[in-house]
Amino acid sequence: MHNHKRPTIATVAAHAGLSVATVDRVLNARAPVNPGTAEQVFQAAEAVGYFAARLIGQRIRERRPTYRFGVLLLGTAQAFYANLAQSISDAAQHHASANLSCQFDYINDRSPSAIVAQIEQLAVQCDALAVVSFAHPLINACLTQIRDAGVPVVALLSDIHEQALEPYVGQDNHVVGRTMGWLLAHTCGARKGSVGILLGGHRFLGHQARVKGLHSYLAEHAPGLKPLEPLINLDNCDITEEATLDLLARHTDLRGLCVVGGGGDGVINALAQLPKRPALCCILQESTELSRQALSRGLIDVVMDSQPRQTAQALVQLLVQLLNDEGFDPVRHRVHIPPQIVTPENMGT
Repeated sequence: MHNHKRPTIATVAAHAGLSVATVDRVLNARAPVNPGTAEQVFQAAEAVGYFAARLIGQRIRERRPTYRFGVLLLGTAQAFYANLAQSISDAAQHHASANLSCQFDYINDRSPSAIVAQIEQLAVQCDALAVVSFAHPLINACLTQIRDAGVPVVALLSDIHEQALEPYVGQDNHVVGRTMGWLLAHTCGARKGSVGILLGGHRFLGHQARVKGLHSYLAEHAPGLKPLEPLINLDNCDITEEATLDLLARHTDLRGLCVVGGGGDGVINALAQLPKRPALCCILQESTELSRQALSRGLIDVVMDSQPRQTAQALVQLLVQLLNDEGFDPVRHRVHIPPQIVTPENMGT
């Protein structure tokens, strides 16, 4: 005969690797339980088909604090920011210790006054903010005022404060720049020539750090590769496409091309127009469907991906943490996500 015994609290406890008493406390709210433990019990109850799994889930949600996060992203580089927004939403939905929702807004007007207005509007509506922005006195004054009012703000992807005296989630951008230099020195096939650089804007501190890191590595280890004056592309694909074609036309010794921010699809569009792929190393940021296709076709060489899922999870964790911490801790409140170097050989992993 088949054993179709109904799952019990003991069954759930065995599956979760916890005591029956702990599961009973979660189910019947007899005493406070760590949110992670409660979530562990809920997952086990669902897995074994325990009849009260939905009740456990409901009680866990009722006990959690509820927060709304405001997230301000750039309105360009749509594929990347769409992926990042979805990753942040997913991370918020699956966070174990709080009921979280996210409100997204996008910067299309890059004037400081317009950005300040967007930040202030989010601060009124949300418990904590994550902001992608360049550095500007008006913007920094606005963020200081919001933080002083008790609303935590995390700089996302790029620092906004010149001295990095703020919570941050993103890559160590100086390291990203030096890594780009290493890649150029080892893959461009030449020890002499010029290197084209495209960046969203000089006021983005993260882009500045990447350019400085790239310059420092080449100066130390590949002095024959000379970085050209960076060109501003506003993270825009059309501007990037025109700038790429112009660089190729004006610099016959071009051996490397680096996009340190968004707009990389423009490089792909430019290279796809040429009858022959130039002999240079092309490094873009962010793994998207188009950049993966370009890697497989040999149009570009390397993509440095910022790992949006890991970035989103770290951001959500930090925002919740800041709502319960007092003061800024430069160790715990600054989170660096290591970049992933994507090549045609590993882009499917």
